[in-house]
Amino acid sequence: MSENNASLKPIKYFLFLVPIAMGAGYYAGNEIAIGEVAMHKAEKLESNTAQGTIVKVLDDVPSNTVIVPSMVQAQTAFNNRIEPDLVTSIDLVVGKKTKFGLNKGQFVVKEDLEN
Repeated sequence: MSENNASLKPIKYFLFLVPIAMGAGYYAGNEIAIGEVAMHKAEKLESNTAQGTIVKVLDDVPSNTVIVPSMVQAQTAFNNRIEPDLVTSIDLVVGKKTKFGLNKGQFVVKEDLEN
């Protein structure tokens, strides 16, 4: 009988250690997942709150008019709200001729300007 008990000893230890190892693995995996979720939330918050510049027209501007600095103003906006066709620098607008009339308060779009 004691010989039989001696042969079962490794199995008993194994059965005792399996739940402990599974619990430790679950805890570690959960901590990793929590950290990754927090990291993704921070990245998303950073990308949603990052700001860029767009150009706004201060007064009505007729078509075929060369834009001077007093006609436009730089305005900050969230990057996720800036459309790709919006002009993002006053330097890209000043000295350019308008194709169409621009309205007061309008944001300048690349297609509004002659190349």
